[in-house]
Amino acid sequence: WLAENSESREEDVTRQQLEARIAEAEKAAANAVDEPAKLLDLAEAYGVLNPKEKQCLETCELVMKFSLPFLSRRRQGDANQLHARCLFLQKDYEAALRALLRAQECYKDQGTKALRRSNNAALVRCYCALSQGEKAGERFKVALTMCESKEDALNVYLTGKVALEGVGYTDLMETVWEDHLDDNPQTKAQLDGQMQAMKDLSKQVGPKDQGQDEGELKFPENLGEAIELAKQHKGITAALLFGLFLYLAFAI
Repeated sequence: WLAENSESREEDVTRQQLEARIAEAEKAAANAVDEPAKLLDLAEAYGVLNPKEKQCLETCELVMKFSLPFLSRRRQGDANQLHARCLFLQKDYEAALRALLRAQECYKDQGTKALRRSNNAALVRCYCALSQGEKAGERFKVALTMCESKEDALNVYLTGKVALEGVGYTDLMETVWEDHLDDNPQTKAQLDGQMQAMKDLSKQVGPKDQGQDEGELKFPENLGEAIELAKQHKGITAALLFGLFLYLAFAI
């Protein structure tokens, strides 16, 4: 969730610019009686700079109490989603789940696929934190149906892998992921190409273990194995990632 927040910022935005936006939002929120939506704008501004900022949670709670009825259904969903993230980062998982389910209902009325995908990915995290792996697996499957690009699908996969592995539902996640790849051959083809590029690079730069012949070196067959390989061989991970970056840059 923290990584998603970082990626959602503009690439070249500075801390000073984010703080200036907060100052503007604080000024606008001073008249929240006349414009209750400004409180949510302020909470979002706090959250972009630092998702763990206590002011973000406190402002979200003000939104819940005073502004929510005056917001559109989509913005109500945004408010509940942001509130859920604040609660999750404070380790109040049950309250976070309730907020996410409220956001889910709002997004059913007015949400986009991107918003519903984000909501389902958040539900995966929350259900896993509460050790409810089967429900998390269901949300993982739904999140994949909301993907609009190969990159969306990969992000959902990584979310599910990190969360579901922690509660022992790796097999369920991998089965759902394989079904998704079968239904989306372009995504599968891209990932296969990336895996092949990593294999080729590994053959060129990967050191062999003592007593291990080149033919015995096992290369990753899928994204999950690639992640495990990176964990086991941290020394060559940087080189592999650099090579993958060059491959993707060339492909683009």
